Amino acid sequence: MQSLTEDEDKEPEISINKNGKLLFEKLDSQFDYSGRLKGSDFTDYRCGFISIIGAPNMGKSTLLNALLQEDLCITTARPQTTRHAILGLLTTESCQVCLVDTPGVIATPSYKLQEGMMEAVVGAFRDADVLMVVTDLFSTPIPDDELFAKVQRSGKPTIVVINKIDLASVVNVTAPENQDKSVTVEQAVAIWRQLLPDALAILPCSASKGPNDPGVVALRRLLVGGPGVPESLRELGRPVPGMYAKPNVRFLTDEEAKALLPQSPPLYDQEALTDRTERFIASEIIRSSLFECLNKELPYCCEVQIEEFKEPRDVGNSKPVTRIAASVIVERDSQKLIVIGKKGEKIKEVGTKARAKIEKFLDTSVYLNLNVKVSKDWRKDEDKLKLYGYIN
Repeated sequence: MQSLTEDEDKEPEISINKNGKLLFEKLDSQFDYSGRLKGSDFTDYRCGFISIIGAPNMGKSTLLNALLQEDLCITTARPQTTRHAILGLLTTESCQVCLVDTPGVIATPSYKLQEGMMEAVVGAFRDADVLMVVTDLFSTPIPDDELFAKVQRSGKPTIVVINKIDLASVVNVTAPENQDKSVTVEQAVAIWRQLLPDALAILPCSASKGPNDPGVVALRRLLVGGPGVPESLRELGRPVPGMYAKPNVRFLTDEEAKALLPQSPPLYDQEALTDRTERFIASEIIRSSLFECLNKELPYCCEVQIEEFKEPRDVGNSKPVTRIAASVIVERDSQKLIVIGKKGEKIKEVGTKARAKIEKFLDTSVYLNLNVKVSKDWRKDEDKLKLYGYIN
C-alpha cells in the first residue's frame, strides 16, 4: 500500500488570487442595499436567546415589559394569562438579547390548550442559550418536576430572578404545610442556591415597580453585558450569601456578563421590539381587557381572533385611523350572553378599554368592532387550536 508523505496528508490550501478577491468585493457591492446586515460589521457582536420560565403568576410578563421598557406582553393579576411564547428584543450597539416570555408551567395540563402552552415552554427551553428562572419571595418552584430536572441538568447558563420582593411583609398563609415558606430575600436566595447551585446569579427585584426598579436595572445591565454591571449590582445593597455562583464574590464583572451570549450578528432588525405582528398584539390587548372586565373563570374560555386589520391611509388633514374587526370566541351560548352583557354593555366596556390600549401601542386612532361567537369546546379541539395558532 502506498503511504502518504507528510505534505500529501495535509488539507489542500485554497487561495484566492487578486482577481478572485476583486470579484468577491465587486459582488459584495453589487448585492448591497440599505439596511443590509454584513457579517464584517458585527465582528464582536453578541446575540442569543434567553427563555423566561417559571410557575404561573410569578410576574414573568411584567418582568419582560420592565426589561424592555415597553408594554409588549399583557399582564393581569390572574395566573395563566400568557398562552403563547412571545419574543421581546432588547437591542444595543453591541448585542441583541432575544427574550422569550413563556406560559406559566403547569404540572398536569387539563385540556389540549394547556398541552399546547406547555409545548411552547418546552420549545423555548430547548432553543435557549440562557435560562432565566423566575420565582417569587416564597420560592415557588417550577411545578413540573421533569422540566425542572432538565433545567438542573441542562448545563446552560442560568439566572434566577426572585420577583415580588416588595411583598416581604406578606406571609404566605395559604401555602401547604409541606411547602417551603420564605419571606426574606436571604431565605429565598439560600433555597434557590441549593436547587440550582450553578446558577450564575440569583437576583431580587420588583418588576411591578417598572423599568427603574434597581433589580430590573441590574438584570438589564447583566443581560446586555454592561457597561456598569458591578455598579448596578452594588445598587441592590449588601450582597446576600449565595447570590453569585462563586463563593465570596461581591459582584459580577462586565466581562462575565458579556460571556452570557454567543458571538453572532443580530438575528432581527435592530429597531424591532418583537417578531409578532400588530394583529397579534391587538388580539392580546383585547384578551387582557376581557380579563379586566369579566369575573371568575370566564376569560379562560375566551379566544380573540382578528378578522380585519386595516392600517391607516393618508387622508389629507384628517387623523389616520386603524380599523380593526375582532371576534371574541367562547365555548357556550350562556358565556356569549355574559360577554355581551345587558344591552351590550359588557362588550362595550371591553371594547372601550381595549381600544385605548391599542391606540397607545400603535400611536394612532383606532376604530374597533367586536362581536362574540360560539365555538363549542374549542380549548379541547385540536383542529381549532391549530387554526388559532396554539399547536402545530
